[in-house]
Amino acid sequence: MDTDDFIAASPPRLREHVTSTLAKMILSGEVGPGSRLPTEAELGEQMEVSRTTLRESVRMLAGKGLVESRPRIGTVVLPSSQWNHLDGALLAWREELPPDPEFIRALTEAREVIEPAAAGMAAERATGTDVGRISMAYERMYASRREDIGETVAADEAFHIAILMASKNAIFGNFGAVIGAALRASFRLTTRASEDFPAALDIHGEVLEAIRLRDAGRARALMHTLISLAARDLTQAMAEHAKRGGP
Repeated sequence: MDTDDFIAASPPRLREHVTSTLAKMILSGEVGPGSRLPTEAELGEQMEVSRTTLRESVRMLAGKGLVESRPRIGTVVLPSSQWNHLDGALLAWREELPPDPEFIRALTEAREVIEPAAAGMAAERATGTDVGRISMAYERMYASRREDIGETVAADEAFHIAILMASKNAIFGNFGAVIGAALRASFRLTTRASEDFPAALDIHGEVLEAIRLRDAGRARALMHTLISLAARDLTQAMAEHAKRGGP
């Protein structure tokens, strides 16, 4: 973006740009935990923005747990354990960066805990409309198969989100953004559809059928198997990533 773009941008858009730029410096490791961000004067010169805009952006990042302003020291990047990893903006910014294998693994581990429970609850609580949504997502996956990877990933995301919503647990329902981020990030890391896709597709169908038949125990077990396949694929992808010299 050139100087004219900055001048023409509205303040909200400008703040958004500055905030995302600083956030990605942190999320990428360019400025690591314990390090200080460049001074306001340095950032203002580099990004051609006012100190007011910078301060507003830093406040936004502080609200997400990324940084802390300390008197006589400056703005310090906090440990990743203090970051709000499930914040929608953080998830979106991460998708603009090279995939982080460790973060993707953390998302997958969370899925292994939450999604089997959600599937069991869905089998007990889903309405006909809920089952219809899950079925439609599965049919989209089946129709696209390996011919349209983008549509397959989108349909896979819709399938899992529909199950979370069918659990009738409000907390699980809010986990949908994480599921989408995990699926998209995993695909970016592997750069190809899983070799186990046909088997995974069959298990998706079995999960749907277990929910339709109100078999909570089977729904939980099948979802656990499904996420375990994803975890295995991720482990293999991380090993390949390391061999290629990835971070």
